[in-house]
Amino acid sequence: MINLIENANNWLILGTILIIIELFFIGSFVVFLPAGLAAILVGVIYKIQIYLGVIILFSWAFSLVVWGLFSIALSFLIQKYYKDNSSKDINDY
Repeated sequence: MINLIENANNWLILGTILIIIELFFIGSFVVFLPAGLAAILVGVIYKIQIYLGVIILFSWAFSLVVWGLFSIALSFLIQKYYKDNSSKDINDY
């Protein structure tokens, strides 16, 4: 099971699947898109580790924590930059 988490290709596949789910089924840009982009980033980090021999993600638990932190950060960034401010509120004076 740990080998599945530490495999870079699995992270890239998971990220692609999550992005496809977000774009075709949900479409809210809140849940699956940041998690998918974060999974792709973790997969790229694992690929960099393989090709350069540099250890960045030293355990499977740390890779899950990094995935979660990237997901939260990307979620806030997406909501900040793509927030719809065009609706007028009657309480704005």
